[in-house]
Amino acid sequence: MVVTSTKVAMACTSPVGGCNYEFTTNGVTPSYVGVQSEITNTMTVESYTSSSTNWLSLQYNPDVSLVLQSNPFGGNWIQAVIAYYVVTNPPGGPLSTVYAYFVLQVWNLWLGLDATLNSACSVNYVINNGNPIPWPPLIPPGGWQAITYYVGSNGEVSSVYEGLYVPGYGSWGISISISSSCTNHWFRSNVVWAGANGGSVTFYSGGSGVFYYCSNVDLYQGPLADNTAESSNVIYTQMYNQGTTCSMYQDFQT
Repeated sequence: MVVTSTKVAMACTSPVGGCNYEFTTNGVTPSYVGVQSEITNTMTVESYTSSSTNWLSLQYNPDVSLVLQSNPFGGNWIQAVIAYYVVTNPPGGPLSTVYAYFVLQVWNLWLGLDATLNSACSVNYVINNGNPIPWPPLIPPGGWQAITYYVGSNGEVSSVYEGLYVPGYGSWGISISISSSCTNHWFRSNVVWAGANGGSVTFYSGGSGVFYYCSNVDLYQGPLADNTAESSNVIYTQMYNQGTTCSMYQDFQT
């Protein structure tokens, strides 16, 4: 199981590692907001910090500060993650085998940003019936990962879809419903490639890909924010085609 922790959203000096531009609807309540990561040049792991050995993740993180602003005494912070654990031949080259996980975590946030994982609300699903799959993280060119938050008329996240496609091995997907006692509003968010368990991951240079954003309402680039305790050496560009529903995108590279 991958365990991540939150960090106060803040201004960053550059879009790199755990810090990326947030994407926003400018206050309009969406029915859904999703991101799909498509790999153009294979991103191969070079090393991990000791706290995240063999783990890497794609994280969709709502703005932590906005959660607390909406309820100063705390609230649920919903985090969707696609996580990878390298079982053999770490750190993760062409002969590696990998467990891939679809993870939904709900954290109880309290004043002062004390965060406690709500295990009753969290889901951890191993793809391919729990069998490791041989491929080089983070998926070769043509592969993709997708995370979409679905939002009810009350503005709260009602379910999350996570999907993954690995060329030559197939595709997997899961839709996770969230009970009303576990959910919270959709807030301005960012997406990052990172380590896990508070750690970082470093990729060899030359890897690249694109984040494609999609919603039923217009999307825009928000501020730079550090919404997670994990990080990497991935560099993100600005967002292009702002003010569109499903044409906004962002490049990333190592």
